[in-house]
Amino acid sequence: MKNLLLLLLIGSLIAACTNKADEYYKQGLTSLKAEDFEGAVAKFDSAILLDDKNMNAYFNRGNAKFDLGDYEGSLADYNKTITLTPEKTILPIVYLNRGDNYWELRKYDEALRDYTKALEMRADYDSAFVGRGKTYLSMSDYKNAQADLEKAIQLNSKNGFAHYVLGDVYYDQKNYEPSIDEYSKAIELLPNEVTYVLDRGDAYYMMKNYEKAITDYTRAIVLDPNNARSYVLRGDALDDSGKPDDAITNYNKAIELDPNYASAYYNRGITRKNKGDNNGACDDFKKAVDLGSKLAVDYADACK
Repeated sequence: MKNLLLLLLIGSLIAACTNKADEYYKQGLTSLKAEDFEGAVAKFDSAILLDDKNMNAYFNRGNAKFDLGDYEGSLADYNKTITLTPEKTILPIVYLNRGDNYWELRKYDEALRDYTKALEMRADYDSAFVGRGKTYLSMSDYKNAQADLEKAIQLNSKNGFAHYVLGDVYYDQKNYEPSIDEYSKAIELLPNEVTYVLDRGDAYYMMKNYEKAITDYTRAIVLDPNNARSYVLRGDALDDSGKPDDAITNYNKAIELDPNYASAYYNRGITRKNKGDNNGACDDFKKAVDLGSKLAVDYADACK
C-alpha cells in the first residue's frame, strides 16, 4: 500500500509539473506574439525548467532570442530542438530559422545547408528560396542568388522580401533600373518598410535622378522621423542637386538625432568646404576623424 501511495504521489507531482510547464509555455507564446521577447524568454525558461524535453519551448525560445539579437543563444535552442525532435516529425521551418540564424552569424556555408535541407523537405518553400538566395548574395554568387529569388517569386509573387533581395542582387551589380523595379514591387507589397524605400532612393541616386531620390528619402523620413541615416542621404542628394544650404540643414538634423554619426560630420564638412566655409569644414573633418571616419583623415590633416 505504501509503495502504491508513493507511486500515485509521484505521478501526481509529475502531472502537476507538466501542467505548469504547459501553462508557462502558453504564456511564452502570448509574450512572443506581443513582441515582448524578454518576457517570452523568461516564460520559456520556466517551462523548460519543469520539462526539459519540450522541443516546442526550445524552438520558440530560440525565436525570441533571435529577435533579441542573441544569435548564439538562439542557435543553441534550435540545435536542441533538432536533437529532441524525431526526424520524421521535424518541420522545415526549424531548418529555415536556423539558416536565418547562421546567416546573421555570417556562417554562410551552414546557412546554405539548412536552407537546402528545408527545401528538400518542402520543395515549394518560398521563404527557404529567399533565405538561400540572400546567402548566395552575401557570398557574391549573383547567378545562384537570382535563380533562387526568381523561384521564390514564381512560387509566391506576394513575397515582398523576395522582391527586395532580388533588388539588392541587381543593385550590387550596378544594374540600377531592374533594382528599382524590384524595390518598387517590394514597396507596393510592404509600403512601411523604411529600408526598402531608402534603398530605392539609393538606386535613383546612383542614376543621378536626384529628384526621385529626394522623394524616396523624404518618404523614409515620414515613415521614421528619427532615422538619422535618412537625413544624411537626403542631404547628399540635395547637395548634388545644387542645394547646399538645404543639405546642411539635413546634416544638422542627422547630427541632432545621432551626435556620433561620423558620416554626417564628414558630409557636412565637404559641403561647407565647397561653400568656402573652411573653418566649419575643418571642425567637421576633425570631429569625423575622432568618430572613426577614414575618409576624413586627409581633409583633417590638410587643416593643420
